Amino acid sequence: MICPECRRDARGFGWFDAQLGIGDPRRDQSRRWLCSLTCQNICHRRRGMIDPTRHERAAMDRAVAMAGEHIESLGRTDVMTWSPEEFAALIEVIVTAFTDHLRELGDDDGEVPYP
Repeated sequence: MICPECRRDARGFGWFDAQLGIGDPRRDQSRRWLCSLTCQNICHRRRGMIDPTRHERAAMDRAVAMAGEHIESLGRTDVMTWSPEEFAALIEVIVTAFTDHLRELGDDDGEVPYP
């Protein structure tokens, strides 16, 4: 099973919406298996929602743009020709752009973009 929050392998941490009664069929549909207590807490705060927020969607757009710039800077689009270091740098660019943009968005409107 895959953690719905971070997409890593789930490791036995469970979550379900306890506000749904035992006989409520939505209770089983709300069940999630997660990888860690951190993702369990995130899932609880979101009440099981795994769809990206508007901030996360904007951060993904920023990460895609930064990834494109990085790939252009290498001068080669065929990832099979990249060294492991070049590929790792792309991952770092994507993750950094995503998380930095989430922080920027949180500063703009006072709304916390992630738990």
